[in-house]
Amino acid sequence: PWSRTHSRRQDRRRDNSGLRRPARRKARNMSSIVLEGLSRQFGGARPAVDNVNLTIEAGSFTVLLGPSGCGKSTTLRMIAGLETPTAGRILMNGRDVTALSPRERNIAMVFQSYALFPHLTVRENILFGLKVRKEARDSYAERLARTARLLGLEQLLDRKPSQLSGGQQQRVALGRAVISEAPICLMDEPLSNLDAQLRQEMRREIRALQQSLGITMVYVTHDQTEAMSMADRVVIMSGGRIEQHDTPDSLYAS
Repeated sequence: PWSRTHSRRQDRRRDNSGLRRPARRKARNMSSIVLEGLSRQFGGARPAVDNVNLTIEAGSFTVLLGPSGCGKSTTLRMIAGLETPTAGRILMNGRDVTALSPRERNIAMVFQSYALFPHLTVRENILFGLKVRKEARDSYAERLARTARLLGLEQLLDRKPSQLSGGQQQRVALGRAVISEAPICLMDEPLSNLDAQLRQEMRREIRALQQSLGITMVYVTHDQTEAMSMADRVVIMSGGRIEQHDTPDSLYAS
């Protein structure tokens, strides 16, 4: 069973999977997220998300947990700006972003599929977002070096995705999120395509990454072990509503 002691043991083993752990630092413009009466209905069907109210503290790791169809991914997509709410508001750092595009929200996302470009190298995949956003080219080398060092990708930058393992591909996907230096990172079942041992290693890597960068992370999963071992706060959803919202310790005790 999960416990605080087990979590501490996991923390001490994080370096085993190769992630470099710099001293914790705060992300620039750390952002809180507030959902006010958030709903999403498709046609005349029952709402996929039904009047969700939730505050996610800046710099925290929050997991949306529940079975398929509970509304967790739809909630994440609304936070990202990929779905338009039927009702309610989304605030980031006190700013109403409900009507803004994903690009205007200054967020990073990691999906279940790694969405790597097979014809591009690791280096080119990681830098792709910076080039699309036309960010200053003179910052590329420094940001790439820092990201590659953090994720243990320094020796893989000239490889193509087909030459990488599943865990290495996931690190490249994480690299694209990290290099953006966005204060919020959203993850939708990012480990579901990996085997059990690799999932356990990547859980530790992602949690260590979030702690070292100090970013606000919202993570969707149906895996209870994943939620309990990674999160500061777990939001349990069912039928489009929040059933419970507490720390892993408190949920385990109840």
